[in-house]
Formats: sequence, structure tokens, C-alpha cells
Amino acid sequence: MSDKTNGDVSAFVQTAEHQGGYVWVLTLVDFAARDLKRSLVSEETYATSAAARDAGLDRLQGMAGDA
Repeated sequence: MSDKTNGDVSAFVQTAEHQGGYVWVLTLVDFAARDLKRSLVSEETYATSAAARDAGLDRLQGMAGDA
């Protein structure tokens, strides 16, 4: 699991097995409000957990650049 933190809001990248491969799962949590803000799951599957995690981290970096 990897994460990025901004105050009490954190974004986590995790991987999960799906249909013989792996997907990344991005989750945004506001710990101050005790609220799960959003979860995104990749539509693409990856051969390894590491590949899915790297793709999820890249997606998170891209989203952080948009903010």
C-alpha cells in the first residue's frame, strides 16, 4: 500500500486480484471528518501486483497535478 497525505486527507493506492490479474484501487479518506471520500478502480488488469501498483501511483501523481 502506498499513500499521499495532505493534512487530514490521505490517498491510498492498493492492489486487488481480479479475473486472473490485478487492478489498482485508489481511495481518498478524510480522517478529520471520518469520511471515505472516493474510491476508484482501474478498468485495466495487470499481470502483477507491482505493475498494478505502479500504474495506480502514476494515476495518483497525474491526479495530484490536476489539483
